[in-house]
Amino acid sequence: MSGIDWNSIAVGVGMTAVAHPFTYVKVLVQLGHEPLAPILRRNMFFRKQLQYPSVFAYIKHISNQDGYIGMYRGLFPRICANVSTSLTYSLVGKAVFVKAEFGSSLKSEATRVSEECTEIKKVCDHTTREMVARCSAVIVSQPFHVIAIRTMAEFVGQETIYTNIFTSTAEIYREEGILGFFSGLVPRLAGEIISIWLCNLLVHTFNTYILTENNELKDMRQYSHMVMGYIAQIVTYPLSVTSTVMATTGSRITAGNPPFMPVYKGWVVCLRDLHKTGASNRGSSMFFRKAVAHFNAASGVSPMPAPSM
Repeated sequence: MSGIDWNSIAVGVGMTAVAHPFTYVKVLVQLGHEPLAPILRRNMFFRKQLQYPSVFAYIKHISNQDGYIGMYRGLFPRICANVSTSLTYSLVGKAVFVKAEFGSSLKSEATRVSEECTEIKKVCDHTTREMVARCSAVIVSQPFHVIAIRTMAEFVGQETIYTNIFTSTAEIYREEGILGFFSGLVPRLAGEIISIWLCNLLVHTFNTYILTENNELKDMRQYSHMVMGYIAQIVTYPLSVTSTVMATTGSRITAGNPPFMPVYKGWVVCLRDLHKTGASNRGSSMFFRKAVAHFNAASGVSPMPAPSM
């Protein structure tokens, strides 16, 4: 398969493996599993509040319970998801962008109405093609993504249902059919689409009207995409939590059933419940993690005693 950057894919696999313990903790936190008691300490603004221990304490807890190898539960399906995402994005992206370049070379003179309208059209065309490539990659990788999340979620109840790719595939197909492999797909796609459009439009607006060619800070343009991408991730993060929850809910593991989690009938219901219980942003921070101060029946969090001052 020509045109595929295998070096980038290999680097991505390596980074996935190195960062897996942190991703593992993030998935468990998104599901609402907090095995460590909160403690009273100061936040980043030096104000006292109840906080859950940091990601490093959580990783140590996993290691103490399951051993060093246990920190890499779900790594192989995550690598499969990473590789399938990269391959699909590369192949589909190459097809749509090459077609776009061919079409623009034929119509460049005829479509030149005004510079501003042309720039906006270029941004929209580029964003649409990027959306097609990234959404295609998400759809192809979703079965591996679901298996990875459920494998990691087994830590909650210490099950061994999703032991490998083959047994996991058989389990999902037997219990839920083909649609089971695409649990949580819609909120994940919605998050990708909103993130792509929001990021690209913000970058275009920022570079066009703020960091103009005559602006002394025009060299900052190279960082605008990174900054706007971060903002877009913050906006769409509740959809990421919803996708993780929907990939687990209703399965045969403890983490996907009451009392730990209600069985949601749809992702919109799930998103509303997460917003209602203040859990839509759980896992967004891995260090200053404010503890839930009220009883949350949906996530199984117990009431916490008032801090002693």
